[in-house]
Amino acid sequence: MILPNKYITLSESYFGLSALILEVLKDKSVTVDKLWNSFVKKYILTGKLKNPPTYQKFIYVLEYMYMCDMISYNEGGEIFNENIKFKDKRQR
Repeated sequence: MILPNKYITLSESYFGLSALILEVLKDKSVTVDKLWNSFVKKYILTGKLKNPPTYQKFIYVLEYMYMCDMISYNEGGEIFNENIKFKDKRQR
């Protein structure tokens, strides 16, 4: 489920979904619900994913991303991409 194999496609794996989430997140810091809404608009409503994730799986992928240090969160509860340096440190 984390990595793709012959039964799980890349877009259904945590690894692949984390790349899509990082694409939506970019260099912004947003709350989980805004990130979910942006993800739905970009990938689910447009039909780009054959088997779109549920909200529960989306949360599991965020937990996976946090454990792998791909994302972090600030005092306001907003998620941001850990790998992008922010010009303004107040965004963290």
